[in-house]
Amino acid sequence: MSSEFKNFTVVSWNVRGLGDSDKCNVVRDAFTSINPTVICIQETKLHDITTSKAHSFLPPSHVNSYHFIGAADSRGGILTAWNSNALRLDSYITRCHTLTAVLSSTSSDHRLTITNVYAPSDHRDSPLFLDGLKELKPHINGAWLLLGDFNLVRSATDKNNCAIDTRLCQMFNDTLDHLEVVELPLLDKLFTWSNQREHPTIARLDRVFANHTQCTVFPNTSLTSLVWSTSDHTPLLTTLSTTLPKANVFRFENAWLHNHTFLPSYPPGMMLQTMWMLLLHLLVA
Repeated sequence: MSSEFKNFTVVSWNVRGLGDSDKCNVVRDAFTSINPTVICIQETKLHDITTSKAHSFLPPSHVNSYHFIGAADSRGGILTAWNSNALRLDSYITRCHTLTAVLSSTSSDHRLTITNVYAPSDHRDSPLFLDGLKELKPHINGAWLLLGDFNLVRSATDKNNCAIDTRLCQMFNDTLDHLEVVELPLLDKLFTWSNQREHPTIARLDRVFANHTQCTVFPNTSLTSLVWSTSDHTPLLTTLSTTLPKANVFRFENAWLHNHTFLPSYPPGMMLQTMWMLLLHLLVA
């Protein structure tokens, strides 16, 4: 793996339809302002996506590099797009509720697999959806992000009312354990969806998970929410970095002075001056 510093950003968003041209303009401007490396969209409600249509809601850097699953009777629809200057598509896997893209960096040997999820809202189909997730595991090699709208909660704390199916919660968590992924913490927001009624139901339906390799290859990974008002779902921004940030604070350890190799041998009159010069050099550096 290349030691070159690399940074990727991934936006995941259930846009609730891209049929309206005015909404497409708003969506395109929102993506352009963030300039993500990868865009993952759920619920496009588009049966087909032409190049002209892609221009209406994607930034210029992404309009020629995307893959999608068409909606069924204007329901559903998944699209994953990437900046062709930064990434290229190696392969992909399509399932009823997931689109998996294997992407490689154009400037290094970094590789990332992203599974874009739009789970069924009818929970009678949830067991079949979860079985489909399990079937992906043998096809995953290297760093993996599993993200999107899962239409499921993991516990009672993920919803503001008691309408929780504990059996589905357990099935969801068992599936995640089987996939050996961990959830990236969203620290700035508790819920990601609202039915936008006077007394709303709010829940955590949109999530990002990562496998162990992803956490190792991109150790400085964070998840934040974005404020875009054209959907009842909150967009999520994942930032992945191949390096950890370094502290700017220098700390001198007294134990160094007890090591005979710490300072070379100087005449007694030069020892103090040498130590001060060394400390000044370290502090400036």
